[in-house]
Amino acid sequence: MKRSARPRRPSIPGLGVAQVALAVALSGCGGDAPGGGHSGHDHGPPGASSDEVTLTHEQVEGAGIRTVLAQPGAILERLRLTAVVHENLDTQAHLTPKVPGLVRSIRKRLGDRVEAGEVLCELESTELGQAASSYMEARASLEAGQRLLEQEALLLERGVEVAQTIFAREERLKEQQLTTLRPYYEAEKALAQAKLERDTRVLSLRAALEQREIQLHTAEERLKILGLTSDDLARLDRDEEHGHGRYPLRAPRSGLIVARDITENEYVETSSKLFLIQDLSRVWIMASVYERDLRHVERGQRAEVQLDAFPGVTLKGEVTFVDYKVDPASRACEVRIELPNEPIPGWSELFPLRPGLFGTVELVLTEHQAAVSLPERAIVHEGELSFVFLALETAEEHEAHEEHETHDGHEAGHDDHDEGGPRQRFVRRRVELGARGGDRVEVLSGIEAGARVVVEGTFTLKSAARQGELGGGHSH
Repeated sequence: MKRSARPRRPSIPGLGVAQVALAVALSGCGGDAPGGGHSGHDHGPPGASSDEVTLTHEQVEGAGIRTVLAQPGAILERLRLTAVVHENLDTQAHLTPKVPGLVRSIRKRLGDRVEAGEVLCELESTELGQAASSYMEARASLEAGQRLLEQEALLLERGVEVAQTIFAREERLKEQQLTTLRPYYEAEKALAQAKLERDTRVLSLRAALEQREIQLHTAEERLKILGLTSDDLARLDRDEEHGHGRYPLRAPRSGLIVARDITENEYVETSSKLFLIQDLSRVWIMASVYERDLRHVERGQRAEVQLDAFPGVTLKGEVTFVDYKVDPASRACEVRIELPNEPIPGWSELFPLRPGLFGTVELVLTEHQAAVSLPERAIVHEGELSFVFLALETAEEHEAHEEHETHDGHEAGHDDHDEGGPRQRFVRRRVELGARGGDRVEVLSGIEAGARVVVEGTFTLKSAARQGELGGGHSH
């Protein structure tokens, strides 16, 4: 005589959280025991803890449950900070005129790349014209003094030569006793007087020449301070415009023109900021660390930078400076990471790290090897306690169940008995956590390496287990 078939258990793929919880509660409620009770299941009182949940594979897939193996691994303790890209203040230059003047021409525009020494604009200045005139006068005066020295020195030297010739003649006559001593002594005196006049005049002319050289040097330095180069000075005589105070304003360094506040025929003062040049080949990443975490930060620490503008891109650098002051309002201190501004995949623009971009910085504080580590998302927090869900295989139970179904006269895998398919048990296990680093956490106790732990779908399992706590009384 055939035994009556068991009542079917529901098997619903793609369950939501509440449906999975209900299915869990129903999954052990229709067995062969008399009175619809459970055979081999513990029914605790309402409110009892349910640390075990059993689901079919369809329910596991529908709930999106995924697992990983707990394993040893390096734990990098990190400090996560908000950050912003900042220009490198060591490589920027504000360009202001040295003298007031009128803008006559503009050579460079906003966004242009310039090299050191390139002309950005030309100004015309009365003050510069006066300085240029003083320079040219000083140079002309020096050249005139040099010619005067040469000419007078030549004339004086000829006078000495004449006196020397007369003295030599009188000396021969004296030796031949053909003359008296008086002409000899007069010739000797005249020779000495000629040499004295020559030396005195040459010294005087050289002193005056040195004064003119000083005046020329002063005028030249004045023009160089105002922005003229040695080449500009050499062209002063050939270029009449420079004599009227027109000169080029040059870039003091290489870089990009990131700001320009100048128009043609505009009158500018010495306080006017005409151009801002920045070298964006290297930028600063400025992060803010609160004073409670400041003691963990120091120069040389490894840093990983992620910017909102470039998802998935991680830039590596190190801390180069920790500010010496704390902001009184935010109670935070600035930390600087310097990075090369290299191309970013997917964007062809030059210098992609633009000042003002927001992002985050993770500083690597310490690194150590953990015997057991898990992804942070595997941890279930309940108050001050931490738990994980372990996935346990039940192949033996499944084989025993198939054998029981065969003895009852039913074929394994029949469509009316899908509840007899493979099932998965999940056990909640309390763990003690250690250091955290990035998306991983160290597990000090509660599980061992090799345990299979749920990392996705923990909320579903927690909700299902909660059904037992709320009065379901099922511990599966």
